[in-house]
Amino acid sequence: MNIFAQSAAAAQDSNRHLKGILLKHIPLIVFIVSAGVGASLLEGISLALVIPILGDAAGQVTSRIPAPFNQLCGLFSGLSLADRVRIVALLIVVVTAVKGILIFFNNAMANKLQIEIVKHFRMLCFNQFTKVSMSYINDQKSAHLQTIAVHYTLSLGRMFNAIGIVVPKFFTVVILLVMLMLLSWQLTLASLVLIGISSLVLRRIVRKASAASRKLTDADKGINSVVLDSLLGMKVVRLFNREKHMRDKFEEEVDRVNAHLYHVVKTHGSVQPVFEITGVVSLAFILILGSFMLLNGASGGLEIILTFIIIYFRILSPSLALNTARVQVATELPYYQQICHFLESFDKPYITNGSQDFHSLSQGIEFCGIRFRYNEQQSFVLNSVSFYLPKGKKIGIVGVSGSGKTTICELLLRFYDPQQGDILVDGADLKKFDFYSWRRHIGVVSQDVFLFNDTIGANIGFAKPDATKEDIKKAAQQAYADEFIEKLPQGYETIIGERGVRLSGGQRQRLAIARAVVVDPEIFIFDEATSALDTESEKYVQKAIETVGKGKTVITIAHRLSTVSDSDKIIVMDQGRIAEEGTHDQLLGKNGLYTKLVQMQNLEWEIKQQEKIIASTAE
Repeated sequence: MNIFAQSAAAAQDSNRHLKGILLKHIPLIVFIVSAGVGASLLEGISLALVIPILGDAAGQVTSRIPAPFNQLCGLFSGLSLADRVRIVALLIVVVTAVKGILIFFNNAMANKLQIEIVKHFRMLCFNQFTKVSMSYINDQKSAHLQTIAVHYTLSLGRMFNAIGIVVPKFFTVVILLVMLMLLSWQLTLASLVLIGISSLVLRRIVRKASAASRKLTDADKGINSVVLDSLLGMKVVRLFNREKHMRDKFEEEVDRVNAHLYHVVKTHGSVQPVFEITGVVSLAFILILGSFMLLNGASGGLEIILTFIIIYFRILSPSLALNTARVQVATELPYYQQICHFLESFDKPYITNGSQDFHSLSQGIEFCGIRFRYNEQQSFVLNSVSFYLPKGKKIGIVGVSGSGKTTICELLLRFYDPQQGDILVDGADLKKFDFYSWRRHIGVVSQDVFLFNDTIGANIGFAKPDATKEDIKKAAQQAYADEFIEKLPQGYETIIGERGVRLSGGQRQRLAIARAVVVDPEIFIFDEATSALDTESEKYVQKAIETVGKGKTVITIAHRLSTVSDSDKIIVMDQGRIAEEGTHDQLLGKNGLYTKLVQMQNLEWEIKQQEKIIASTAE
């Protein structure tokens, strides 16, 4: 796809997202516009009511006033000046009250639209998280994605809120300009020339605001990244005494944000003085021009000039609001562009979902000539990998770090698709199955267990929303987790903290096993589930694995070879290829890579035992 086609696709995606939310809220938008138009008309009426008073006060003949103002003055003919003042005052109060009600509802509905837009785009961003390939998620910083979904969408809401709230301001300016044209087209044209000059100045301000805002969006990502990294890695930061380094890094990002923020604020702050200066110059010009009109006996005379000046003064405030909103939109627009870029689909990898539901494994799973790499810049992580796993059997996958063991499971879960080869389930291509129905039949327990900052019961039942308390407790018993859970003060209602920080490693692993068990999967994947545990915790976890794996199809990835010694088949990976395969005894008989791995682990075990003996003797 060339750059022009990509740009067209990006623009189409952006318009589609915006069009979708606007069409969804057409009644709300119609109400906002209607209330704005109504408030603007009432603003014009309230100003027009002043003319009959000015006519009498200036001693002018109302018939010389242009239409339709002369008809309005005719309604008050025959009344004294005092009566006119009383009636006009009462009417202005009524009109202003109704106008205030309309503006209130306009602002309220504009805020409601803002909230709906923020929610809409936040949901679009979150849906993108769930649809885009894991390769894209892995390549991005979590803080950047969080910034887009949370902070940028809020800026987008502010942009549309600014647009919604200035609707009555816009129509007010239009109506008042029409009134000015009816009063004196000469004075109006003169004032419009000066307003045009100020617009050119504001155009430069808008460009500066947009440029400063684009830099601010990048700075926002940086500061959020430092905060998130520091919170997630606070133990490491403190362990290596790097608190000052992280504080300095954070201060550097704060200074960077503040520098760009200062430019944005400074740009916003320049709008009002520029506009006020232009307004005063315009007013002086109108007064001077009006004085010549009086000397020349222009139609309407002083009454028209006074009315013109009053309306002109009233038009300055909504005009300032319009120009402020113009700068506001220019400031928030880069955030909208960043969101739309994130939501674009042409430049991101996706996993295509299948249409066929998966019901049950009847034969087995087969990898056929699988070649895979995470991106085009890397070499292949898996190269011509082929093996067969019959239903109800246990397969162990071993090898040194980086040999491709975990990648096999990620392909099986369809987090990624291989570049070459096929994964067959009961002889059918895995890509044909709906991956939601496929994953419901798989239970996964990995070395890096992720638990939510919620109760123990909620974490176990996460994979099965309709799980009962009995289901959760039964799963915990099978995972040998019920024993330690019952000893906790709140039992299954205990909050375990961020990532389960209040539990030990073995307890977290047993909760992860219970979470996998609660859905009663046909296939279990244990990815280095015991590698980071002490001997006592490993016994509990290994016992749980043996219990829940009975009668199931099991894939066990292990660093400790004792974990897979009873597998029906062991696959030995080396640099992305299958170096050996067979049972534990068969592989030992080959005296190959598997034998070397066993000998290395035995040596490590012997060294540890000697260290323990030396330590006990020293004591």
